[in-house]
Amino acid sequence: MAIKRLAENVKQPTAYNRLSNMVKSTGIPTNTASIIEYVRFVCEACLLFTLSNYASKFAEKETTKKHYFIDNGLLNIFLTDQDTSLLENICALHLYKQYASDEEPRLFYYNKNIEVDFFVPEKNMAVQASYSISDPTTLQREVKALVALHKLHHLDKAVIVTYDTECTITEDSLTISVVPAWKWLLSEE
Repeated sequence: MAIKRLAENVKQPTAYNRLSNMVKSTGIPTNTASIIEYVRFVCEACLLFTLSNYASKFAEKETTKKHYFIDNGLLNIFLTDQDTSLLENICALHLYKQYASDEEPRLFYYNKNIEVDFFVPEKNMAVQASYSISDPTTLQREVKALVALHKLHHLDKAVIVTYDTECTITEDSLTISVVPAWKWLLSEE
């Protein structure tokens, strides 16, 4: 049941106590400590990986994380809104393979008055995953988040990964590459 809840919330930061409450609401008795152990076991079995919020305090980094699946096929089993979730998950997996480390985390999400899907501080790089930016509101939200993060932490590279759109956007001295997922996944970074 916990895996299903993590799949349904794959794009969202999820607190372990919230996950515990979601599982309890289905009639399954559990507690937060058990959920933490369960998620740790699932991560050790190479089914999931977690990202911490770069902007959080230590306690929040340990208790509220984004959870992603190692296999999009496994994730797909649990989803009803597949396109957006699968795109963000594949972006997370691609970045995780490049920047994750057991010694010291190098890949984060950023959420403090700004929501950015992925942030690699050592590369000054931020990545947003958005299936489509054809809606002006969606485009504005994605660009605004990257520009705001750029003002806090100078970004050398800002990317919006989409299903099929490709262009370049310059706003407030930040150049943002909008790249289709297939092309981005084949690139070096």
